[in-house]
Amino acid sequence: MFKYLFKRDTIFATMMVFAVMGLLALIPINTHVLDPIKMALQDFDYNDLAYSKFNKNANPSIDTSIVVVNIGEADRTAIASMIQSVSAAKPAVIGVDILFNEPKDSFSDSLLLTAFNTDNKIVLAYNLKVEDDQVSSSGFLYHNVASKGFANFVGEEGGSIRFVAPFYKSNDETYESFAAAVSQKAHPSAYDALKKRNKVTETVNYTRSAGDYIVVDGETILKDSNFNHTIFKNKVVLMGFISGSQYSLEDKHFTPLNKKSVGKTIPDMEGIFIHANIIQMVKNADYIKNSSAWINWMIAALLGWLHMSLFISYFIEKHIWFHLVAKIAQVLSAILFIYLGLLFYYKWDIRINLTPTFIAIILAVDVLYFYEAITAWLHKRFGYHSLFINAHHH
Repeated sequence: MFKYLFKRDTIFATMMVFAVMGLLALIPINTHVLDPIKMALQDFDYNDLAYSKFNKNANPSIDTSIVVVNIGEADRTAIASMIQSVSAAKPAVIGVDILFNEPKDSFSDSLLLTAFNTDNKIVLAYNLKVEDDQVSSSGFLYHNVASKGFANFVGEEGGSIRFVAPFYKSNDETYESFAAAVSQKAHPSAYDALKKRNKVTETVNYTRSAGDYIVVDGETILKDSNFNHTIFKNKVVLMGFISGSQYSLEDKHFTPLNKKSVGKTIPDMEGIFIHANIIQMVKNADYIKNSSAWINWMIAALLGWLHMSLFISYFIEKHIWFHLVAKIAQVLSAILFIYLGLLFYYKWDIRINLTPTFIAIILAVDVLYFYEAITAWLHKRFGYHSLFINAHHH
């Protein structure tokens, strides 16, 4: 195969593969026949297999730096009491992942406002709405609370939460995410490092599942006189709703930790634990490194070129075996590249986009036939010399 590597036809045919890829990207394809497959795979990312099948970051120690308080079905008066009780224990920060969208009654609302304003280490979650480049925030407490962060996740409309937007910039204003706002209070230097990265989105590095965090029942805080409040001292405390049933869908999301990567069943993680993973990622600067676009395309060009050399070798010298060898090479290459991609993600937290490589190898066979036809026409019309002219297929 290597004797054809630097032949003009191999290089031109490889270039044609990428030209076809560019043309296909410009053509809007709308076919209902593929809808079921599209629906099943639209939220698929093979890197998820590092979590769901290869147990990336599995069996960690319990995170003792974050304490989660489950508010359950508590009303606003009880939530205000929980906040005040936790605040008295001097935590590093209290992140309240509860959306107070509308006022209810003046008494409980005033208690909430008092609870937030008596401790500057409390961060309120809210929803950020972006429509037609118009940004708005929801929540009646939004304008009355100093520290706050939007709790929206990237891809939360039915998809897996793989990314987080630490900051959202609109015009001259910057909005902080809930995890970033909590990190600013608890880990100022790590927050500064996050800001310096200046990334629109970060890939969430999930290091723990919901069962790997300390969870305290909110009612126990209020009713148990023997409860040890020192558990909150100097800790990141996150308050929010945690369902008692795995089948509950309230504030639950799909994540890469879901055991079913394709055709998922039910969401697997509450939002508060996703925030906890993000906060821990920021604290430890344990970010997923995404390979640059130019590296992805360089890999695609190199491997597409090698495969084209192999395909041309069999196309010309052993044509009877051409299709069999091509299909075997495509399947084995796909398995190898997926494995290598997962290895980089699993071992070194490096995310490589091999989609261009897969597409290039898949298209190579059909483009090769097209290229042969073009060279035949060019030879007949202009006397163009090619490996395919007068080649004997064995």
